[in-house]
Amino acid sequence: MILPKIREIKEALGSLFSAPITTPFPAVPFEAEKNYRGIPRYNAEHCIGCGTCAQVCPSTAITITDDLKKKIRTLTVDLTSCMNCGQCEEKCITEKGIQLSNEHSLFYADRKEPQLYERLERELILCEICNKPIACLDHLQWVKNRLGAKAYAHPNFLLLVQAKSSTIEPSSPKERLRREDQIKWVCASCRQQIVTIDEF
Repeated sequence: MILPKIREIKEALGSLFSAPITTPFPAVPFEAEKNYRGIPRYNAEHCIGCGTCAQVCPSTAITITDDLKKKIRTLTVDLTSCMNCGQCEEKCITEKGIQLSNEHSLFYADRKEPQLYERLERELILCEICNKPIACLDHLQWVKNRLGAKAYAHPNFLLLVQAKSSTIEPSSPKERLRREDQIKWVCASCRQQIVTIDEF
């Protein structure tokens, strides 16, 4: 019984006169390693609003909300649900749209604090026939740049180029689809119907 007591006293004295292993947080902030997987942050210059990050998020921490009246897409990361797996960063099609930062602290008293949500807004292009979202403007621009000269074979990309030099007034939906509806902002479903009607 004496030997265990001596061992415990020895360990206690050793701990008392040795340097602390832990850091005095929050008095001294913790500095994470360069490759630390912390809080995800959107990069406004590179995010195109495609929504790939939301599709691959295993904890469904990323949500997409489309405001059809304002024509705005909002991407939101709930940092309290994020498990910092890095899927969003890995699968981002621009490779820089969302990245994990070195930030790690989520010390807030209320879960509704705005700092617990990472948000980004992008302009949304709607179908002029069914009023459903086609894609974000930045997403269409990114695809057009990737396609190069081949992009001019698609009416949506022609309109994208035309919008830079002149203002295009949206047309009102008609009672039925017509051939001239090809040269409009049109989603894939409506474009298929226009081509079918025009062809047959």
